[in-house]
Amino acid sequence: MRRLYHERLEKKAFKMSIVLMLRDLSSDERAQKVKELIEMEFDIPFSDKRTLSKTTIYDWLRKYRQQGTSPDVLLHKERSDRMTFRSLTQAQKNTLMRWRHDNPYRTAAQLREELLALEMENTVPSECTIARFLRSIGLDRSILLKSNPAQKKVRLAYEAPYPQRLWMADTKGPNLFVKDPEDPQKVRIAKPIVYIDDHSRYLPIARYIYEDQENEEMVLRLFMEAVFLFGVPDTLYLDRGGAYMGHRMKKSLVLLGCRIIRTDVRDAAAKGKVEKIMRFFYERLESELMTYKEALTLEEVNEYMTALIRQDYHRTVHSETGETPEERFFSYPAQYRRFISKKALSKISLPYTKSRVSKTGLIHLNKQEYLVPDASLYGKNVEVRFDASDPSMVYVWHEDRFMGEAIKYVAENDFILRRQLQEELVKPPKAEIPAAEEVPPYAYLEHKLAAHRAEVENLSINDQLVQLKSKRAKVKAELIRLPQQTEKTMNTPAQSEDFTCDRFVHLLSILLRRRFGAHERLAVLMTWQKYGPLKETMVRKTMGTLLGEGLPVSDLTSYLDALRLAATTPAR
Repeated sequence: MRRLYHERLEKKAFKMSIVLMLRDLSSDERAQKVKELIEMEFDIPFSDKRTLSKTTIYDWLRKYRQQGTSPDVLLHKERSDRMTFRSLTQAQKNTLMRWRHDNPYRTAAQLREELLALEMENTVPSECTIARFLRSIGLDRSILLKSNPAQKKVRLAYEAPYPQRLWMADTKGPNLFVKDPEDPQKVRIAKPIVYIDDHSRYLPIARYIYEDQENEEMVLRLFMEAVFLFGVPDTLYLDRGGAYMGHRMKKSLVLLGCRIIRTDVRDAAAKGKVEKIMRFFYERLESELMTYKEALTLEEVNEYMTALIRQDYHRTVHSETGETPEERFFSYPAQYRRFISKKALSKISLPYTKSRVSKTGLIHLNKQEYLVPDASLYGKNVEVRFDASDPSMVYVWHEDRFMGEAIKYVAENDFILRRQLQEELVKPPKAEIPAAEEVPPYAYLEHKLAAHRAEVENLSINDQLVQLKSKRAKVKAELIRLPQQTEKTMNTPAQSEDFTCDRFVHLLSILLRRRFGAHERLAVLMTWQKYGPLKETMVRKTMGTLLGEGLPVSDLTSYLDALRLAATTPAR
């Protein structure tokens, strides 16, 4: 309403500017001036026209003389059928009012789609008409949401489709006092940091720390310990506490292919599952420890905590899942987990800073000079990860790729010796392979160790990071929306018998993580009609391969072309 009022005022101001030019002129002068005006171009408010006609100008002048100083003089004339909404029948109006009253979160697009499904009338109004009608009767969506504080947030039940899909982390408030290691006569506040798997409610790691240790360093260290044991999760859900907002943690998780999502400010209920675990610790552990006559050490508290988790929590059937967290978490097949070596984790989680490589291949760090391992980095910006306790451990990264270890530079006066030193640093050392007769025969454990090294440890850090990111998309494409299965059946996923066109459209929208527009939905339906019915396993495998290769999710045409090719190509 306010916008319409300002629009009318701007139009009136433009008309008055024309009328005031002509009001006090004689007949001949007015005719000459009107002739000039109709040949000119104007920027008319809220109109696509650029010129005025003689009839329009004289009509404005006539109305001005008739109405005089009336406040409504030259105001834009309103439509006689305004606010009647002729395109809406009474049955449609009643339906829209009822639907919006029941749930103010329903959008105009959703209401129109439901009207189309009901086929109440031959014609269905546009989204704009529906929105204007509801706004005119005080049922505007934004106003209803603001006027009802109890419905500002809608809490919908959600559970990750499989283990390792989503982890949550949080820190509980101070309720426990432990002995101060520096002075046993004093106590310090301890608080737990907990990581939980959303699908199984399993706790990959949970540990009490001193209150002053709650920082990014400790949170990241615990996360890396859990990753080394159970693999990299797809997503980590965090709040906006200071210990969880650091750039170092964000950068480390990006390298691992783990996405970070955060709750709104002061929205603890968004992480209700991990909050419920904190209540479990308070009721079962902290309340009991408070009854002890003497405070325990931090190590003793963590030992009690570990025993409670392993003997009670992990082996008790959960009321929501109907399974124990331990069984539900470890039913996830090992081939779907994304592991990375401990050596790579230790380098990724180090503190980092940005630096620029000089023309001579040197970087400055902690008042020392280091020679980069690759000549292609000369003159470029790099990320330097380092261990503050060991100045010799300095690692160089460029564009999220590990380039090697930087060596502390020692200046040489002899140019030839300096050149030889640089060549030795750039060239990798040659491995000396022992003779075959000196190697002992293989045994069972040696076979397993060799296989493990071939899979993880012997790979470079860059290869491991690429595998983590590509495997994440493939696992998601294979497992999302599949029913819960045992380890045996999950190793050989079966084809769904009722994989229809609607499920095909829904699966693509879930995998690409966006809603399809009308033209995109039509393209998907045409693909199904011409090449369908398609097999669900083929769709998941093809989509997983493309997502793993990093194809943009906005390029729906390329995904459909790949599905058409897979559908028409005979399986080998």
